[in-house]
Amino acid sequence: MEVFIRPDIYSQAPATARQEPGAPVFSGTPAQVAEYLGPRMEQRTHTLALVRAELTHLARDGWPSDSLTFVLADDTSVTVRP
Repeated sequence: MEVFIRPDIYSQAPATARQEPGAPVFSGTPAQVAEYLGPRMEQRTHTLALVRAELTHLARDGWPSDSLTFVLADDTSVTVRP
């Protein structure tokens, strides 16, 4: 999985990873990506469990055009791609 920073919280992710304007800021397994995002999100146990479950589902069943975008605690956003 790869994590890309969005220019602002309202920007839409491109259709595919190839169309991303920059390199990923982080790459890893769903568990590693959840651990990377966890400290940057609101600290709630159910939120982290949901993120891990969603990332696992995206990695297992996602298409190249699928992605998840998260707004982080500092009002920035990231897009995660399988």
